Amino acid sequence: MNKRFVFFYAFFSMLLICLLIYITSQVDKSIKKSTKENIIKKEIDSTLKYLEDNKIKGKIKVKITSTNEVIEMSINDYLKGVVPSEMPPDYNMEALKAQAVVARTYLFNKMNTNAHKDADICDNPNHCQAFYLKKTLFRIWETNKGWDKDTRTKYYNKISDAVDSTNNIVVTYKNKYIKAYFHACSGGKTENVHNIWGRQDIPYLISVESIEDKNYKNYTSRKTYTISDLQKKLNKDESIKCNINENGGDIVEILNFTDTGRVDKVKIGGVVYSAEKLRSLLGLRSTNFNVKYEKNKVIFNVLGNGHGVGMSQVGANYYASIGYTFDKIITHYYTGVDITYVNRGGETNENKI
Repeated sequence: MNKRFVFFYAFFSMLLICLLIYITSQVDKSIKKSTKENIIKKEIDSTLKYLEDNKIKGKIKVKITSTNEVIEMSINDYLKGVVPSEMPPDYNMEALKAQAVVARTYLFNKMNTNAHKDADICDNPNHCQAFYLKKTLFRIWETNKGWDKDTRTKYYNKISDAVDSTNNIVVTYKNKYIKAYFHACSGGKTENVHNIWGRQDIPYLISVESIEDKNYKNYTSRKTYTISDLQKKLNKDESIKCNINENGGDIVEILNFTDTGRVDKVKIGGVVYSAEKLRSLLGLRSTNFNVKYEKNKVIFNVLGNGHGVGMSQVGANYYASIGYTFDKIITHYYTGVDITYVNRGGETNENKI
């Protein structure tokens, strides 16, 4: 009898120990999962620190670089100044919505970098995104477009609808805001980001087909320089001076191309330039170019407009015209991304669009 008791006692003791080990492991898994979720939430929440601050009620600070003035405004009011500054307001509504979502994502990602000490973002497109106040937009549209007040109001209301109807929608990749690069026109194919800007490898910024309206005014362009003008341009503010030999054969030697067919490296006057650097020095619209010579002149024939990475605005407008919705446009240009809502607390909604 005692032996039987000892046996059952030992059996139930072992069973209890196994149960405790199982419960402990499950609690440990739950804690790890909760910790991981909290880390992700904290990363996203830190970007939206101003949305969580009730004192300024979701407003951000925008720096106007021409005056060094910092203006406080709501995120949507800011975006209503960005979208028409970056994309023509007469574009298709779904293209404008795509631009609004991309611009919002760009803002949130930029806020995470603390690029400005006294502001969240600035109006300089070379540093952040282009931005104009409503009164400035109206003045530009009247002067440059000749639009009357009713037309200006119509387009501003259209932009407002594009921003408001995509309120709190952002683009993420693995629970982080993407680097939402965009450009005017790719010339048929976007660029892999690893071909420029320090050879970054970003999975969602890879080359994709981009069908575009070839009637776009800057789909092709041309830059012509005399030999002397070319040398002056290249030697301006450069520590390495090129010395072009006019009788030395090809003045501009294209050394190689990227995997998308754009120019990668160029040799001029004994100096090797990246195509992106050359684009900046010579004011070329893109790195997709060829070179021809006429007597004492060098001619750059250029295809596309912009760096070519991310969303093509001309392409977005084309896809919108054939029925693509804004989310489909975005997922076409940014490979493998998610389009999600951000709520008041900064969390991305599990219900992805």
